Amino acid sequence: MLQKDEISQILASAEAHGIEFAELFFEDREETNIPCVESVIQGVKSLRICGVGLYLIQGLSNVYLYTNQVTKEALLELVKKGADMLEIKEKAAAAGIVLTEKHWHNPCPVVKYPAQISNQDKIQVLLKADKAARSTKVNVRSLNLNYFDTDQRVWVANTEGLYTTDRRVTTRMRMQAVVADGESAYGTWDDYTKPSGFEAYDDEIAYTGFAKDMVQRADKIRTAGSISPCTVPVVLAAGGCGTLWHESCGHSLEAIAIAHKSSAFVDKIGEKVASDKVTLVDDGTIPGQYGSAAIDDEGHPMQRNVLIENGVLKSYMCDRYYGKLLGMESTGSGRRQNYTYAPVSRMTNTCLAEGSDDEEEMIRGVNNGLFVESIGGGFGGMQFSLEVKEGFLIKNGQIDYDHQVKNIMLTGNGIDVIKRIDRVGKKIKYEKGGFCGASSGLIPTTTPQPMVRISHMSIG
Repeated sequence: MLQKDEISQILASAEAHGIEFAELFFEDREETNIPCVESVIQGVKSLRICGVGLYLIQGLSNVYLYTNQVTKEALLELVKKGADMLEIKEKAAAAGIVLTEKHWHNPCPVVKYPAQISNQDKIQVLLKADKAARSTKVNVRSLNLNYFDTDQRVWVANTEGLYTTDRRVTTRMRMQAVVADGESAYGTWDDYTKPSGFEAYDDEIAYTGFAKDMVQRADKIRTAGSISPCTVPVVLAAGGCGTLWHESCGHSLEAIAIAHKSSAFVDKIGEKVASDKVTLVDDGTIPGQYGSAAIDDEGHPMQRNVLIENGVLKSYMCDRYYGKLLGMESTGSGRRQNYTYAPVSRMTNTCLAEGSDDEEEMIRGVNNGLFVESIGGGFGGMQFSLEVKEGFLIKNGQIDYDHQVKNIMLTGNGIDVIKRIDRVGKKIKYEKGGFCGASSGLIPTTTPQPMVRISHMSIG
């Protein structure tokens, strides 16, 4: 890592080249991966990655360059290369950059950093989870587990004088299983995720219970039936079903989608775009959530952004560049996987706010419909399609747990779906996090929500 005075000199060089704005993003990341295949540990893979990204903005143009040569000389040369790419002809007087160090609270404190924990202790977590999954009455035909931890340190400095740092630590255990009975088999996967250090595994009952529950749920899905395509009321369970909002309208509320006019929400701030029941929030400050951090990847503090309030569009999620194109300030939403990506507007923890409706009444009000316990993969944008991982028929105002369904998709137009929300429950549920993949790579996110009812939805 370079000294602050060296960073200041590099940024001053950018100004001397006539560059309007320059940002340096330094990253020092350590990762560990331990695979366990059929109860056998396959070794320990550890790596350390260091590098720096240089982001240059000139009017409506931008250039992003990166290198793993973290030296003053290499970065001065990168600045020159970027200025040439921007075709800047006019030089400016060298003025010097005074960097002011700023710090913001990280909502995900760490107790046990991964480097402090032996590989043997990490291996024991895998073996205990493996044993727990196999201890059920379910016939587990195959079972693979992976332990992951990441310790990422970032430094952000720019020509506006900002200098700030953050440290993000996450742990994850991925399980992949195939359960079977005779010729009938079903394969699935799931993650046990925490935005914390190894203290995530202090509660053995929690992670071994996760392992048992995953294979038991998989076995129930294995025997589930199917239904014909239809349009019916849909009730989404509290928790991870919030993926629907991430895909149906979250991406469409990112400034990059608005600037590219690939969103149905273009030029609709202040307009009614959803049911009165809908208040949609993106909040990177929620303690203990996978999408939370002290700062975004442009050095802005994370914040709570109200996107839709009582059905009215209030704001977009903005990074610096695309916010500038829209004439809006950053909302602390500039995110990236690592130093090889330029930051763009991305979600953090995107959630539907609590409502005032009774959860039991939601179900009683449906004669014939679908209850969704969990959502799998899919894709989003203006048109979305999401896999129903665990679904049950609703008959005569009751969830029919004897009739589980699979191999069905929820489809539709995002802005149409949020207009059809007619009930929102009183209690939000926070689920484990996951990853969102887009133009700036894979980033951690969560999608908590209360129970929600949609008056009608296409099922295929």
